[in-house]
Amino acid sequence: MMDYTLDGENVEITDALRAWVGEKLDTLNAGLATDTLSAQVTLKAEGSEHHALGILWVDGVELSAVPAVGPDVHVAVNRLVDKLSAQLRRHTQRMYGRPK
Repeated sequence: MMDYTLDGENVEITDALRAWVGEKLDTLNAGLATDTLSAQVTLKAEGSEHHALGILWVDGVELSAVPAVGPDVHVAVNRLVDKLSAQLRRHTQRMYGRPK
């Protein structure tokens, strides 16, 4: 289970939303050799757009993604997790080599 904080600006953070975001972030932890993963996610609502901003810490290295935008919170979080997953994959390939 990953340690994470979830903040909202103009978005109500319900228990269901917090649990759903936690499940999405836990998918980043799958297949990693390290357990030292933590994240900070901020959700914003601006007009009809929702933004998800995220920072991921892996073994003391900070990975941040360009804010993901979507028509609702769920789409924005899915896009953010995809971006963080790509950055995490690149980071692990640099640190541990490409899989053979």
